Amino acid sequence: MKAQILTATAAICLLATSGASQSIQSCDWVASAANLVEPWSETSRTFANGDIRVAELDTGGEPACCSSHLLILSPNPEYGQACHVLSDQPGVGFSRVFSSGIESSYDPGKGILLQVSVGRFDPATGSSDSNNPMRVPVRINQATGVVKIEMLTKSGNVLKKKASN
Repeated sequence: MKAQILTATAAICLLATSGASQSIQSCDWVASAANLVEPWSETSRTFANGDIRVAELDTGGEPACCSSHLLILSPNPEYGQACHVLSDQPGVGFSRVFSSGIESSYDPGKGILLQVSVGRFDPATGSSDSNNPMRVPVRINQATGVVKIEMLTKSGNVLKKKASN
């Protein structure tokens, strides 16, 4: 039985790193208050004069390789506050989210861009390299309420927007 559980966990971790692109999902069980990482003063941040709040989430170490997600609370013009979760893929997180390393920039026509540093599980080594995080660009348009991942290409360990022709 223990071998079956380990095999299932390894399969989930392998799927989480097999080229799946990151995802933004509406809040579900992952965004439970029980999954907020403490201390909140160190694992949450605000942007856009406090209108946007992000916080680290951990789903209790499950799956073992990839239980870290990022909660994103932002304005929505239709119904007030929107709630989203950044994950490696729906229901499966990263090996680590570095909320203290999030960088932001603003484009009046597009909204705020958060560059979120994350660690991804590497099945070849059985761990992630915390010294070499990847960056996931998340665009939040407060005027429209849209929260999305920018179109990405991979260059080294930094995810960047595709160049337009």
